[in-house]
Amino acid sequence: MLKILTNIPLFVWPLFIILLVGGLRARKTNPVPLAVLLIVPCLFFIWSVFSFFGKYGYDILFILFWVSCLGVGSLIGFLHVQKLNLRFNKQKRSVEMPGSWIPLILSMSIFTSKFFIGMMGSMFPHLNGSILFLGLELFATIILGIFAGRGLGCLIRYKKNIDNYG
Repeated sequence: MLKILTNIPLFVWPLFIILLVGGLRARKTNPVPLAVLLIVPCLFFIWSVFSFFGKYGYDILFILFWVSCLGVGSLIGFLHVQKLNLRFNKQKRSVEMPGSWIPLILSMSIFTSKFFIGMMGSMFPHLNGSILFLGLELFATIILGIFAGRGLGCLIRYKKNIDNYG
């Protein structure tokens, strides 16, 4: 177990803390800068692209799976954010979102799935790129899509609100 913990890349621990703290903060209503709503999905996107395509290559079937999961997740996130009662602050370029456990659950789910894939892949390298990990990779891609859809939905509503009442 100690060997596993010592071989974990150093960037993982700050990422875990950032996701945990951000998720815990999201439990309560608070303003979220627009940049955060867009940066988090961008970071997850970069992580997903390198992780997924590094393992599965550019086979058209895998690309279709990945794009489909990203699209489904984005639609879920976009539709969810349309139901929320949001308040916008033009001066601070922020969105006040109602408190929810959803961001924490999503953050920890994507982190856990990616962590598990990385840990198992380092312990059993012959499983990297296998169908066994494909489901978890696609699950993480759906969560990425949810974050992206939430961010995009907030940005569109912010822009619309500022243009109409700005």
